[in-house]
Amino acid sequence: MRCVSMPEVKVVNLWKSFGRRAVLKGVNLEVEDGEYFVIVGPTGSGKTTLLMILAGILKPDRGEIYFDGELVNDVPPEDRRVGLVLEKFALFPHYTVMENLLYGPVVRGEDLGRALNVAKEMLRMVLLEDRPDAMPTELSGGMKQRVALARALTAGARLLLLDEPLGALDARIRASLRYDLVSMVKNMGLTAIHVTNSIEEAMEIADRMAVMRDGVIEQVGTPMQVYENPANIFVADFMSELNVFNAEVVSTGDGWTELRTEEGFTLRCSKGPLEKGMKVLAAVRAEDVDLEHGLEHGVNAVPGRVVDVEFILGFYRYVLDVGGRTLVAEEFSDWGVFKQGDEVTAKFRQDKILLFKQGRG
Repeated sequence: MRCVSMPEVKVVNLWKSFGRRAVLKGVNLEVEDGEYFVIVGPTGSGKTTLLMILAGILKPDRGEIYFDGELVNDVPPEDRRVGLVLEKFALFPHYTVMENLLYGPVVRGEDLGRALNVAKEMLRMVLLEDRPDAMPTELSGGMKQRVALARALTAGARLLLLDEPLGALDARIRASLRYDLVSMVKNMGLTAIHVTNSIEEAMEIADRMAVMRDGVIEQVGTPMQVYENPANIFVADFMSELNVFNAEVVSTGDGWTELRTEEGFTLRCSKGPLEKGMKVLAAVRAEDVDLEHGLEHGVNAVPGRVVDVEFILGFYRYVLDVGGRTLVAEEFSDWGVFKQGDEVTAKFRQDKILLFKQGRG
């Protein structure tokens, strides 16, 4: 079911400051019609500010915002037909579920009969058709979030903006509801822009994603593109835990490069040719480190000792001391292979070593 025609969203050279602090710095972004687009980044990177500007709640200092090719900078929030769903559900506590849904259409003077039919359909879509008379206090967190979504859709939203919509829920409900949310948006043919701090959430639900830092979009792509080919060391480190080595190119050829790290380790990666003597950052994701018992020296083989072991939701996180520095390895297993004090060798696959320029990535 497609309830409304949803827009392509285009942002051109968007700037926003609060006092002397620039929060958005020349942001450019395009979101396709019908896309479930996710924006991630550390706290303070500008994600929510961008969302509030799209909603019309904040005005940019300069730059342009287009919905389906129409400039909307001066269009007030109530006329943008944008649905905003926040982490805090913001339901009217003294209204029933149905009254919450009908509030917007009634205030705008829309036909009550039509609005009621739309509201009933939205409750059916969010699987709450049997709870129209319930008060918010009678609902679970997941139900409240679905009511907030239904309210946005009943109001005739053209664009769905979601700011940490699942952040207030416990882990089990959050994991289940994220699939329900995307399924509902897709079934209705909507376009959605979803802000989250959770990489796991973004990887699971996004058609495409953007990574933000300090008011700038560092990279846009599918989750797999961003994970496998990060634009810089910041994106790589934000997407997963990294082991980073300062290194120098000692030899290189077509599709390969050999490096010597500050610690004296020899690494060989599937990148090249590069300039001999070039200073680089060589990075290996924790999940791409393979551990073996015993000490071994060689190319892409680093000997060390296990100093800490953690079990985290289905995988083991091993902290190693390798030549006086820390190295982290993650292995998915339901039983721990290594224990504290074990002598091990950390091995890196040639095609899993990432290379970046030194300096601010």
